[in-house]
Amino acid sequence: MRSFFLNWQDPETRRWLPVAKLINQSGYYIFGYTRGSQVSGNFLPFGRMNDVSSLYISNDLFPIFANRVMNEKRPEYARYVRWSGLDRESDPLGLMARIGGMRATDALHVSPVPVKSRDGRYRSVFFVHGISHLTQESADRVTALEPGEVLCPMLDIQNPHDGNAVCLRTQNPAVIIGYCPRFVAPDLRYLFESAKIAPRLKVLQVNRDAPSQFKLLCEAVSSWPENFVPCNSEEHQLISNVAVEDALKTVSTAKPFQRAAG
Repeated sequence: MRSFFLNWQDPETRRWLPVAKLINQSGYYIFGYTRGSQVSGNFLPFGRMNDVSSLYISNDLFPIFANRVMNEKRPEYARYVRWSGLDRESDPLGLMARIGGMRATDALHVSPVPVKSRDGRYRSVFFVHGISHLTQESADRVTALEPGEVLCPMLDIQNPHDGNAVCLRTQNPAVIIGYCPRFVAPDLRYLFESAKIAPRLKVLQVNRDAPSQFKLLCEAVSSWPENFVPCNSEEHQLISNVAVEDALKTVSTAKPFQRAAG
């Protein structure tokens, strides 16, 4: 099973909210709205999926996500795969989640839900945010980074825009080089406080030919505390009270798109 959140930016407050969850399980795609979709009165449901209390099940990827999957025939596809640290055989969902599935026509961002690795650890791979706002000294330091270089996370508790913000700096010399993405930061803050082995962050690759949002690919690795659930805030919870497993039991193969009322 793999899960992803669809994050939406409120046009007035500029706040990012997890508004829906996509689950890929047992050969089906399950879509459900989260409680984050109820935070802002500006949010509107997507297309035919207008009942926020229901789960939607499909054999095919829902259009709101399918439209964000990059076509392998596009000339820039190989560049994005390389920048993302993936290979051409990687599945489309994996690439979409790594680069965020952003489009110029809307304010939506796709983020993956980390899963426990085979060795029982937490692992998250992400592009560092905020590089375009760095000083020239910091921008030069980003360009000079090498794969494997260890980064130091700093909890930015006084950040006026995000109380969970995690800033990143180099070791020697100490230079700020950006921020962890919003979808990663809350989990990292929890792991810093609860994990037996604190998260370690390192550079995976520096894409010197990429735009700033894809320039620096990093990895966070930590032990997985007992009872830890990633992306587990109130806003991330599904509105529907129908369990995914129960919804799948009602699936009829004769229908490509179904709704399980909550």
